[in-house]
Amino acid sequence: MEILRDAFNNTAKVSVVVMHVDLTGATELKTSSAEVSWLPTFGWFFDQVTESVTRNGGTVCKYLSSGVIATFPVVQAAQAINAAIAIQERLREAKRDNTYLCNCSVGITTGKVVPFVNGQQQDFIGTSVDQVERLALGGSPGAVFVDEETVSAANMMEVFSIYGNAVSREGRGYLGAPQKLPNAGSSIDYREVLWDAQPFGVKSSMVTDMTAPQGQAPTPPPPAVRPARGNEQDPWVVGRVTRWDSVKGSGFASGRNGGTYYLHRDNLVRGVVDLAPGDEVFFLAEPQPDGGRNPRANVTVPLGALLDVELLRVREKYGFLDARDGKGFRRDLFVDLGPDAPLNYRVGQVLRIRVGSNPKGPVGLVQVDEQRVAS
Repeated sequence: MEILRDAFNNTAKVSVVVMHVDLTGATELKTSSAEVSWLPTFGWFFDQVTESVTRNGGTVCKYLSSGVIATFPVVQAAQAINAAIAIQERLREAKRDNTYLCNCSVGITTGKVVPFVNGQQQDFIGTSVDQVERLALGGSPGAVFVDEETVSAANMMEVFSIYGNAVSREGRGYLGAPQKLPNAGSSIDYREVLWDAQPFGVKSSMVTDMTAPQGQAPTPPPPAVRPARGNEQDPWVVGRVTRWDSVKGSGFASGRNGGTYYLHRDNLVRGVVDLAPGDEVFFLAEPQPDGGRNPRANVTVPLGALLDVELLRVREKYGFLDARDGKGFRRDLFVDLGPDAPLNYRVGQVLRIRVGSNPKGPVGLVQVDEQRVAS
């Protein structure tokens, strides 16, 4: 203890960027299965974090039972954010390929800390270290939270994500609205990094206050991704628009199954803003609601629509796209990719497709001359 006390007394504070990566549900995973089941996942997770951190100029300080602490020079604050994004993208890709199933949340803070050497490993202590743990533990799986000091230190024009690049997001467009996370009687000012199509937010047990400049109302986050009232792989319903009001953004469709379904602009697949009577559409049918109302048509995809959609999975001659509506309901959309698809396409690409059909439902037909590819 005297050695550590002397180290603290004789060491000046330094400014660093601190990252805390928390493996979601680590304790539950350990207690619910044998070591032979969870050890490979933990090892793979630590490898991905370490590689992403070092590749972006950071240094791993220590490995925790359910996470990792790393530091970056203040001048590489943007690279710290990119490392966090890379970690989340790798975990998402592994889940899609059904190889490693795990999630994490990431917190990043910037400030002055006291460095010391515990044995042969350099470590840090300070307010930023305490706050970064709070940010990481407060985020939902997939979230990346950064404090305002990190935002000030980072060159946001250097921040990059696969999805952000596909939709031409750049600079401060990667930042959510300012928010406050409660922290031991005070609060931490933070923003969520918008590396994916929508924010992930805080855990349901947390309370966060959204702030905004005086006179400006805060922008509410988009809804969480959720399946369309049941199994997201429910079969597509084929129907035809019988009534549509472009001003109200609502109408009705008759299904080939004999039902009548309520249409709303919020439930059109992203990239579609309007319909017309007579349009053939595919959608996921909401179960019959109470009160005799017509069931809603979710993830409504018009035949012939031209869409830019992210590629989720690639097989030998085909793949699946991520079709979502404005309410967050989603469904895999089959896409014909042609021979040698794994050589020509990759997960995360945004493909421009024209919606065709086959007996099972809608089919994406790649528009090669108009395709947008995430580099």
